[in-house]
Amino acid sequence: MTDKFKLAIILGYFGLAFFATCAVVLIMIFRPDATATIIQFVGTVLGIASTGAVTFYMLGKQANQIAAVHTQVNGNLSKVTAERDSLQAQLLSVVGTSPAQQGASEV
Repeated sequence: MTDKFKLAIILGYFGLAFFATCAVVLIMIFRPDATATIIQFVGTVLGIASTGAVTFYMLGKQANQIAAVHTQVNGNLSKVTAERDSLQAQLLSVVGTSPAQQGASEV
């Protein structure tokens, strides 16, 4: 999935760059006085497009990493937390108070 998305981003960006280059050449031929304006505009558009492309691509990769972590954890963390709470409750029922509470009462 990400390879197709990456290819689409690359093709879209190069397509945009191609049309921008054609526009600059046409402006240089027909309106040489507006060359600086169109070059600045094309630079801005390509900069925004590349930033957006990288952002969307990295968001896709981050979603894949989150899915991988979710698959690896698969609810085990909640089981471990529940078991820890159960064991701590058993310990407190035997000991009576936690060591932190005993240290505070002795002072």
